[in-house]
Amino acid sequence: MYHASMSPRFLILALTLLATGARAAELRGLLDLRAVDADASRSFLDGGLGKTRYDKSSPTIGIGQAVLSGDVDVLDTVGARVELSADDKHHGIVDVRDAWLEWRPVPSSAWKTRVKAGFFFPPTSVEVDYDGIGWTPRRTISSSAINSWIGEEVRTNGVEWNVRRLGRYANAPYDLGFVAAVFTGNDPTGTLLAWRGWSISDRIVGRNESLQLPDLPVYRRWGAIPWQHRTIHPFREVDGRLGYYAGANVNVGARQELAALHYDNRADPLPVKDGQYAWRTRFDHVSAVWRPGAGWEFLAQAMRGDTLMGPNAVAFDFQSWYALASHRLGPGTAALRYDRFSTTEHDDLPGDPNNETGHGVALAYNWPLSRSLAVMTELLEVQSERPSRVLVREQPGQTERSFTASLRWRF
Repeated sequence: MYHASMSPRFLILALTLLATGARAAELRGLLDLRAVDADASRSFLDGGLGKTRYDKSSPTIGIGQAVLSGDVDVLDTVGARVELSADDKHHGIVDVRDAWLEWRPVPSSAWKTRVKAGFFFPPTSVEVDYDGIGWTPRRTISSSAINSWIGEEVRTNGVEWNVRRLGRYANAPYDLGFVAAVFTGNDPTGTLLAWRGWSISDRIVGRNESLQLPDLPVYRRWGAIPWQHRTIHPFREVDGRLGYYAGANVNVGARQELAALHYDNRADPLPVKDGQYAWRTRFDHVSAVWRPGAGWEFLAQAMRGDTLMGPNAVAFDFQSWYALASHRLGPGTAALRYDRFSTTEHDDLPGDPNNETGHGVALAYNWPLSRSLAVMTELLEVQSERPSRVLVREQPGQTERSFTASLRWRF
């Protein structure tokens, strides 16, 4: 497994050597430069309780993300991908965003099978192109609250089986698919939702990265949960138990898509290891895509779940949904997204409030300048009410706004 101290030059060399010995290989990249104006309070990326990536102290110019992706055909039916990333919050460290092997046997019937093993994103987003670079949203700069959370705290470190019945080979007007996976290393999932809450951002956490929680009293030395560290390692294994997810999806041509998925990390909520608790986290997720024509596209996702840590020390339900509409406008595409999110606690620590409610609106425009260069702009407003903010001398209700311009170069 890649270690965070490895240099970018070493990793690029490793990708190049792997590509040299493979049957077919492709190196792709994404460089995303940003200009930002924001009025938000302290960002969650700096240990605050803000809901957005950028706050009023953020640099005006920065690197949103830099991604290098290598795809290799190891055999005729076996492919591999390694994706490395960095940004202005990695502090010079290049990390692994994706790394997997995939077996794609030649189908002998209408059923097409894929088996993937490694470290990768679960199939929970219709905002991103899974075959693209960096798990980056295509229509906006920020992701929805659902996919912002997935990008930070949920990853599959295991094996995924995917089977699809192609309608054109079965005299059916639709394709039908099923997916199932077993995984390890997602025991802290739920920590961020508990003590930091939902966010609306495009920040994706790397395999070896750590995150900083707000300085809340509950996990200070004299707090109710002093064994919990403020520094979170989202992809740690704590209890040695496997988690799973399973789902189904149907496509009617390229016009309509429906999908549902159930996720359960099956964590034992009592163990704590190196300052990290295991959180029993599970959720149900549904998504829909409709492309009626004339340049219109409509997306929607909804998630509902619950998480538990300790003997009911922290327990709450979480919900979020969004709807997005996009349409070709002039030389580019305009998009409007509306988010709602909430958490509802039912635990034994009233002095550690985990409730919150909020909503967000994003208005974006994507203007392709060429096949490899594009300019994106986004206006974002997030309103939220989180009682725990009073514990760090902030107002519980906040409105955060930002304007972001992004220059994206794909190579």
